[in-house]
Amino acid sequence: MKLHITHDRLGEIDYEESFWTGKKRLSIGGKQLTKLSSKQFRDDAGKEYRIKGYYIMGVTLLDGTEEIRLSPAPKWYEIVLSLLPLILTITWGNSTVLCSFVPLVGGAIGGLIGGVLGCLNFVLVKRAKALWLKIVISVGMLAACFLVCYLIALAILAAL
Repeated sequence: MKLHITHDRLGEIDYEESFWTGKKRLSIGGKQLTKLSSKQFRDDAGKEYRIKGYYIMGVTLLDGTEEIRLSPAPKWYEIVLSLLPLILTITWGNSTVLCSFVPLVGGAIGGLIGGVLGCLNFVLVKRAKALWLKIVISVGMLAACFLVCYLIALAILAAL
C-alpha cells in the first residue's frame, strides 16, 4: 500500500507498507528516511519520526508533538459491511428452519469462509472511495459467501 500526501510544513510525504510482511518505508521531501525500528525513522538531520497504526486501521505520523494523518481510520459502516458475511454464515448455518429451505454450511467451515471473505471485503472496501462502490463490493462479497457456503452444503448433503 502506497500513500502520498502533501503537508504544509514537511512537504511531500510518501509512506509504503507491505501488505504481506508489514515492512514500512517512509520518505519526506523526496528523501528516504533511515529505518531505526519497525515504526521509527530518522532523517539526515537526525530528527526522528514514529509511525502509529497500520494501513488498514489508519496510519499516523508522529513528528514530535504533531500528529499527521496519513491514512484514515475505517468508518463504522465499513466495519459493519465487512462483518455481514460472517454474520450470515453464523446465523443461517445454525438455523435448522433456514437450512431446511436453503442449506448453508455453518460451524467452523462456514465461519472460516465468512471470516476470510469478510476480511477480503474490508480490504477492498477500504481501498474504494465512493460509498456506492463500497456497498456494491459488500453485496458482491455477501453473495459470494452465500454461494460458496451453499455449494459446500450441497456437496456435504450429496456425500451423505
